Amino acid sequence: MSTNDKYRRLRTFTGQQLREAAMDLIDHLERSQAAAQGSVASSTLIALAQDYDEATTDSHRALLASHIAESIPLAEAGTIRRAAEAIKLATPGIICRAAADGMEPNAIARELGATGSYVRRILRENPALAADAAKTRAAADNE
Repeated sequence: MSTNDKYRRLRTFTGQQLREAAMDLIDHLERSQAAAQGSVASSTLIALAQDYDEATTDSHRALLASHIAESIPLAEAGTIRRAAEAIKLATPGIICRAAADGMEPNAIARELGATGSYVRRILRENPALAADAAKTRAAADNE
């Protein structure tokens, strides 16, 4: 049987069910390991980010908030909040590094879920940070 035939078979309904079951198992294992280590599974963060992006109205956000409140344990929520605060503090540096790597402000904004004007303001208000990021980038390029 050729590789294409095998792929076609996996695309069937049964194949889809198998893939979904495997992904569910991987997600369960990742969550179990994260819980045992007192950390957050990356799949949880990805799902939260995707759900937030899709919640474009106040009513959708309210439903999302209700779901999150019911499904995420307090310790996990605390870890996520602390991580979010750390990212918030680091955002100007992250923006400056991305700009030093050649990304345009609008592309940076899309990745961060922000606006281009916000990114341009951060770059304008942090010239020393931008210069340091550019120096670091240039040094890395010279190695």
